[in-house]
Amino acid sequence: MEPAETEPRTRRESAKARATRDSLIEMAARLFAGRGYGQTSIRDISRMGSVTSGAIYGHFRNKADLLAAAISRRTATDLDQRAILEGEEGAFVAALARLALEYPARHELRALILEGAAAARTDAETRTLLKAEQESYLDRWLAQYEDMRLEMGIDPSVDMRAALLYTWAAELGLGVLEALGVDLPEPRGWSVVQSRVARSWRLPADESAPPAPGPVRRSSSAPAPGPVRRSSAAPAPDPVRRSSGAPPRSTPRNR
Repeated sequence: MEPAETEPRTRRESAKARATRDSLIEMAARLFAGRGYGQTSIRDISRMGSVTSGAIYGHFRNKADLLAAAISRRTATDLDQRAILEGEEGAFVAALARLALEYPARHELRALILEGAAAARTDAETRTLLKAEQESYLDRWLAQYEDMRLEMGIDPSVDMRAALLYTWAAELGLGVLEALGVDLPEPRGWSVVQSRVARSWRLPADESAPPAPGPVRRSSSAPAPGPVRRSSAAPAPDPVRRSSGAPPRSTPRNR
């Protein structure tokens, strides 16, 4: 009887632990995005959730670990990539346009990443955690796009990682503007721009585009520039002296 009773109890405890962890992540996300990461303490979260600080540390190593979990959760729920990678050829254009249309709903995600970026500038642990969190999603998205490139009709010349980073940077840039109080674009207009960008991924390479810059090498046919020498044909100008109001003295002639 004892093993049979232990297993259901273990499942119940695991479900309760997951529910507690999920609740802590949601509370932390709201506080970090609304109040600010630096202005929110573990004690603030424990008070909001009516749990002890020890209970929080039982699920997360520290506040940075909780922030990374909050960003990861919001990214997973707010940016569903399945609609982008499913459907007929070119359907990803409409899916990306729809996600762009819904950008106002992701304001908490952008605020969380902005708070994390500010903290990462001065805290190495936060930077390491958030870098790993961001790269895990970017690498996953990149692998999915590369696998479906042919089905989506994306031209082989498109640097898929650059394309993903371009669109992600545009999304996060909205968070910077939000924090500064700048008026954001109308969702419909933002969606149309995203659609235009996505459609360009299906076009062949632009032959007029400049090549990717490489390391700068000095030409062997041209000598390295040396110090600038003053031409002997033109004498150096005298230094400018402030006028004292008296006429300039005449220079006596050689006798």
